[in-house]
Amino acid sequence: MYRAAALLASGSGLSLSDGPALAELLSRHSIGFEDSVLFLDGADVSTAIRAPEVSEAASVVATHTEVRRAMVALQRLFAASRDTVMEGRDTATVVFPSAILKVYVIADVAIRSVRRMRDLAGAGVRADFDSVTESLLSRDRRDRERADSPLRPCPSSMWLDTTQLSISGQVDRIVDAYRRLSAGSRHAG
Repeated sequence: MYRAAALLASGSGLSLSDGPALAELLSRHSIGFEDSVLFLDGADVSTAIRAPEVSEAASVVATHTEVRRAMVALQRLFAASRDTVMEGRDTATVVFPSAILKVYVIADVAIRSVRRMRDLAGAGVRADFDSVTESLLSRDRRDRERADSPLRPCPSSMWLDTTQLSISGQVDRIVDAYRRLSAGSRHAG
């Protein structure tokens, strides 16, 4: 959702440093999901939001309190009407602090870089390892140091190191954790 906001902001001519103007811009547009497809004003932007410049802009846009408040409200509204699996750097600590299962996902930065390069290559974008790694580290630093809703693990989160896990292995671990929690809540009740 922040990537969609960044895509919108980048095309608007507004400065990425003007939080109030960006939040006002967001209020005039719609961001939504359907079957894992992200829509901006009804248009599928699922591929466009994966461009490196949009990723970088999303991290900048996300530093603004006004934008974060608008996004949190939108995320909660979206989840209010359906079962939801959501990812984000403040999802467990700010957006859904009472979620049934919270997972804090980590991986070695070199592995993250390789994965990101693979994603970019799949979108037809060439990137070099050092640039991708620096971009990831810069985004992590910016997200940890932002004043509003900084990146930090939720104390009740399950930590999942995905460095050596395939996607299916990651899914299996999370589904198993959810099943254990669900079984425990049925027996506690």
